[in-house]
Amino acid sequence: MKTHLFFIWTLLFVLICQTLDAQKVLLLQKPGSPTRFFYHVGDKISVLTGTPQFTASGEITYIDDSVFTINRNFTFPIANVDMVVRKRHWFYVSWLKFYAAAVLYAGGSMVNRAIHDEEPLIDNTIPIVGGSLIAMGTASYMLRYRKCKIEDPWRLKVLDYDIFKEKEGLKE
Repeated sequence: MKTHLFFIWTLLFVLICQTLDAQKVLLLQKPGSPTRFFYHVGDKISVLTGTPQFTASGEITYIDDSVFTINRNFTFPIANVDMVVRKRHWFYVSWLKFYAAAVLYAGGSMVNRAIHDEEPLIDNTIPIVGGSLIAMGTASYMLRYRKCKIEDPWRLKVLDYDIFKEKEGLKE
């Protein structure tokens, strides 16, 4: 009984690994540098195509040798993609927090000065610190997205692991 269970689990493991290994992957890379991003089926992507100008963003639902599909509606040839827009997570999250920190600092400083009966209520540190936090928040807001133009130096291509399996099969 234990050998049958072992055989069944081993067979399931091998079949699952074969299915996972055979997936196609979109690769966005900058040649000559270690910067590269992999997009699998189910990942979020935002692209801008050439003629006609068209922007689409959403979940990748299908990847083939020369095309990919977004949201089961838009199918693009990889050669027509002009730009991939990536979200920079730290900047995307931090810009609102910088604005909130500026408001909290100004409010806290004014409350503190009111409690201690200091005049004027708005001293010279509030515009300096608050303005610096607002400037950092604005810079983070403008740097939220990274635009990777495909022409130069970025490249977008499909990695197909089935090709490597066929080459290994020929060697045996």
